[in-house]
Amino acid sequence: MVGLLLPAPPSLPSLPSVQFPGFKSLQIQNPPMPPRPTVDERLRLLREVRSDGDLTKIRETAIKYLADKTNLIIAEAARLIGEFELTGLEPELLAAWKRLIDHSDPVKADKGCTAKTAIIEALGNLNHDDSEFYLTAIHYRQIEPGWPDAEDTAENVRAGSAFAISRSQQLRIVDKLTTFVDYLQGSRADRINAVKAIADTRHESAIPILRLKLLSGDPEAEVMGTCMSGLLDLAPQRSIPLVAQFLTNPTENVVYEAAAALGVCGKPAAVEALINAFKRTGNKDQQRSLLISIGLSRDPSAINFLISQLEARRDIETVLEALKPSCVYEETQRRVREVMQKIEG
Repeated sequence: MVGLLLPAPPSLPSLPSVQFPGFKSLQIQNPPMPPRPTVDERLRLLREVRSDGDLTKIRETAIKYLADKTNLIIAEAARLIGEFELTGLEPELLAAWKRLIDHSDPVKADKGCTAKTAIIEALGNLNHDDSEFYLTAIHYRQIEPGWPDAEDTAENVRAGSAFAISRSQQLRIVDKLTTFVDYLQGSRADRINAVKAIADTRHESAIPILRLKLLSGDPEAEVMGTCMSGLLDLAPQRSIPLVAQFLTNPTENVVYEAAAALGVCGKPAAVEALINAFKRTGNKDQQRSLLISIGLSRDPSAINFLISQLEARRDIETVLEALKPSCVYEETQRRVREVMQKIEG
């Protein structure tokens, strides 16, 4: 059978394009994305949330901004968590920490260790007890370019870790103190914070370490003073004679540190040591420092001594400054007024 050949259908004429005057061709476009809030705007939002005090909103906002890429925003979110003690957010804080630590350029990710410091502080406020984490963090260093020398910006990270270690329930006291002895070998700030952390253990085993450090000396008077304060806090009666020895130290700043520590201690024996040092020295600057330190104690014997100096019209301005802490007592105010009336009259 022969197939039938059908003729091709006639081609349709092309339709002329129709132009509508005043109209352009329509194009379908996606709606524009709203611009990302600036750093200042995000910080303002975090501050507003803090002011509102809505804990649910604070929690949601803190979680959101812990995942931010800007260290200032992460830091502010961490501070919110610590300030309002938002328990249960420790995993989010640790995740933010890990992201910063593992960054290919930690300095770029967190210049000045601003976010990492805030995270450590927040974990401390939450009483997060993770000894392995803190024992690692206490060794963290971040060297950043500076002038004239490069600078380690992680001192506050190490300090926060040290105080968390001192209060940890997971570590033995020997492990804590061993860590702190190593920490004592660091920078000036490290040494000061190591001494504070040692004293913060509140354990009697800390006393001989602090005594050894004090007797060994340090180039920085503030380190010595921190040792003195720690000893006077942990074992005042046993430590007063030792600290009092430094009132005759050839380094003037060490004398000032010893005087301040004994004044804050406030024990009668400490006041007696200060008064004796005042009578012994002819150095006017040291005498002024000793008067102020005597006043810090608010001890009755200190008040009586200062009033006697006022009556003798010796360095009236300094004596009045030294009496200010004790003027919270009405009796002291009355005595000072009476003496001043005699002096002015």
